[in-house]
Amino acid sequence: MRKFLLEIFVLLGKDKERLPSLLFLFLFVSLLDLAGIGLIGPYIAMITSPEAADGIAIKLGSWVDLPADTSDLLILMGLVLVVIFFVKAVLTIWINYVIARFSQGQQVRLRSLLMKHYMSMPYTEYIGRNSSEYIHRIQTQVGEYAGAVQMMLKTISDMLVALVILLFLVWTSPLALSLLVVLFGLFLVIYDVSFRKNISMLGRQTNLATTNMLQATNEGIEGLKEVRILGCKSYFQHKVDESAKNLAMYTIKTDVISSAPRYILELIMVFFVVVLTVITIVFMQNVGQLLPTLAMFGVAAVRLLPAANGLSTNLMRLRYYADSVSKLYKDSIATLFDESSSQKSQQGKKKIPFNNILLKSVTFRYPDSKNDALHQISMDIKCGESIGLIGTSGSGKTTLVDTLLGLLTPISGEIFFNGCPLKESLGVWRSHVAYLPQQVFLIDNTLRNNVALGVESGAVDEQRLSNALQMALLSGFVEQLPDGLDTMLGEKGVRLSGGQRQRVALA
Repeated sequence: MRKFLLEIFVLLGKDKERLPSLLFLFLFVSLLDLAGIGLIGPYIAMITSPEAADGIAIKLGSWVDLPADTSDLLILMGLVLVVIFFVKAVLTIWINYVIARFSQGQQVRLRSLLMKHYMSMPYTEYIGRNSSEYIHRIQTQVGEYAGAVQMMLKTISDMLVALVILLFLVWTSPLALSLLVVLFGLFLVIYDVSFRKNISMLGRQTNLATTNMLQATNEGIEGLKEVRILGCKSYFQHKVDESAKNLAMYTIKTDVISSAPRYILELIMVFFVVVLTVITIVFMQNVGQLLPTLAMFGVAAVRLLPAANGLSTNLMRLRYYADSVSKLYKDSIATLFDESSSQKSQQGKKKIPFNNILLKSVTFRYPDSKNDALHQISMDIKCGESIGLIGTSGSGKTTLVDTLLGLLTPISGEIFFNGCPLKESLGVWRSHVAYLPQQVFLIDNTLRNNVALGVESGAVDEQRLSNALQMALLSGFVEQLPDGLDTMLGEKGVRLSGGQRQRVALA
């Protein structure tokens, strides 16, 4: 749990500086709780016992200039109680809003941070994982992290309130409080110890099942044409069904374990009232004196029960989210403390003429591979030359191109652009590059936004767009489209033929 809390704290980034102000708000609301509960006992005593009412009126009158008449004092105290609980209700709602806004702000920031990391992570690391992992991290696990932050803050808030109330109840009735603390404390400790390992394991299993389901769904949908022709629909259907059933089973177990404490705590509270009444009858013989204490403890229970239930439930949920937070921490930590990758990608926007690109004894080997994909490659490509790479399948042609593009880093040797090491001028070099792979990249958007990829719609240079379409021999094709340049191409250009997709990518 200590490691988990440390990871959450680190992932907060600069926002951790806002925690002290939040804690101050929690403490202020807990003091309002104390004031309200502290007045409940005397108020009930004044209603049920005229003698007690006279004593309280005299005592309060000696401290503050209040009405001596009991009825007037009851009305005044009632108004004070209403005002205190009204202010507390408004503040509590506002604090819940602040907590939710803080947690959701973490979600927005972390999703942006992860996307930034994934877009600039080393290419060898990127290809070593399934794309469903990245989607699951950003879409689901960041939400779980935000939920963990919200739970943690609400738990701190509830615990501060509970602590202040408990301190007050020590002064009111040590015996009753001792009984309540023993009952609640024993249950919380026993329940947490019984299920902490189970809930952590369920968190890991849920993440694995969700990733498997996303992977099977993505692969089945993306390869729909091939899947139908090959007649293997049942394979992907079975993978999705199996993962979905596992996910449902893990979710049910988690929900049952997390929701059970609420009902058990209610039972314990009723047991506490009965036991306290029995003790009073047996040892004190005066049940009437118990009524103000029970009233005060009853109002306190309205705050203590949710706090105790929240503590138990949130501890379970935090353990459940531990696996997600740990994975997010590993993916985000480099981006949190090192902005160098993004700075490299942003440099070199200014145009510098291309002279040559030189490879000197470049060797590259993929992780977990025993053989070199490239071995001692040397070549010098000069301005104006046309170079073709010819070789058998698996000879390293694509790897060499990826290395030239700076996507892969050689394990030995070096690449120079215009005499400068490529790693120091990567942005400048890439500004000269157009890349048209065998499997083209198109987004699910209009033809205009695909050709002018990366440019905001309102900033597209129409003349450059027209020239690009003419050079790619697409002008006639555009005229045939129902919406012209604003025609949607579909996911990965599914509404185009293979040749048309190539030409759009070329444009």
